[in-house]
Amino acid sequence: MDERARKVDYVEKVKLRVGDLHPGMYVCELDRPWLETPFLLQGFEIKSDIDIEALRRHCQYVYIDMLRTRTVEMTIDALPPRSYLNDKRLTSFEKEIETAETTRKQTAIMIRGIINEVRFGKTVDIAMAKDAVSSCVASVIRNPDAMMFLTQLRRKDEYASQHAFNVCIYSIILGRHAGFDAAELEALGTCGLLHDMGKIAIPETILNKEGALSREEMALMREHTTKGREILLAGHNIFSGSIDVAYGHHENLDGTGYPRGLEGHQLSQNCKIVAVVDKYDAITSARPYRPARDHLHAVGILNKMAKERQLDGFLTEGLIGYLGIYPPGSVVELSSGETAIVLESNPAQRLRPQVLVVRDREGAQVERFMDLAETSKDAFGNPLRIKSVQRSDAAEVDLNRYRKVILDSLNA
Repeated sequence: MDERARKVDYVEKVKLRVGDLHPGMYVCELDRPWLETPFLLQGFEIKSDIDIEALRRHCQYVYIDMLRTRTVEMTIDALPPRSYLNDKRLTSFEKEIETAETTRKQTAIMIRGIINEVRFGKTVDIAMAKDAVSSCVASVIRNPDAMMFLTQLRRKDEYASQHAFNVCIYSIILGRHAGFDAAELEALGTCGLLHDMGKIAIPETILNKEGALSREEMALMREHTTKGREILLAGHNIFSGSIDVAYGHHENLDGTGYPRGLEGHQLSQNCKIVAVVDKYDAITSARPYRPARDHLHAVGILNKMAKERQLDGFLTEGLIGYLGIYPPGSVVELSSGETAIVLESNPAQRLRPQVLVVRDREGAQVERFMDLAETSKDAFGNPLRIKSVQRSDAAEVDLNRYRKVILDSLNA
């Protein structure tokens, strides 16, 4: 890739519920004829929430033209020479997924061990954390899609360890975009892994409350940044950057964050990176007080926060640019009526990834691998493409159920 500004374009339409729309999206098709609605133009950009409300009165879902949509389309200027966008995968998804799964399991065990030790008054074992992060960095460098897929295999009873692992992986990926070398990635990954240590000191009744927090409860929740700093300061040989990130990952570039109200020029690059990926993973994770939001919903929120200078714009664009429309682990509906799980993106054809088909057009369960870059038509000779992205819970697809199927099949 050359050093000139480049544009990441998405040229196919994507089906979205009206409730997931955001200003800047370009509506190209409705779920009913245009003449049955009051919209004068057959295709328009959503300018405000008023447009969304008008669509809500007449439609359940619409189709978005990703080429004309400003909330997903982005321009990435002057990529650092070591950016991941300049890299080729060193191993295939098939070869890396088993190693990545082993690394994920070991990291999860290590995180739970650290949490339990801190709860019993012991200090953080930074050596264990560094070893785990080193393995994560090596796996991401070899093939980031394998680790990206594993971030989507979520269990409700493992939120703390899963969130720490996910933020670690996303941070490493975004660090590569920023041009970090291996040593810098390991330091950054450690920051991501330990960023929420302070939540150990927050009562579980607050962490797991199903309703909205009261003002007093929110004040206690926000103390996790200060508590995290204190916990890490008590450790031995702790990387100072991890203390800074635990303390500052909820600060905003415009000074509206907490606990100190710092502005962008006062925040480290590691802090800015973890802030972006922490928001993304929190939005796409199910919590006691709300269901998980889908990927495109999260993209809309991140874009809005970057526009309002709460998040770093370049880093936000970098994460969205890598994830694309169909990140590994996404559940999608094909134009054939089949349901599939995205496994790995095709760098040359980002809209035609490799998938595992898990339900046929009649709804019967199947297990069939397919590379959409090589398969242009369905069994009936019709053009085959991804029709829409679905939430895994809404589609009733349990990604964990297919973990062993995917690992066994790819390593057969």
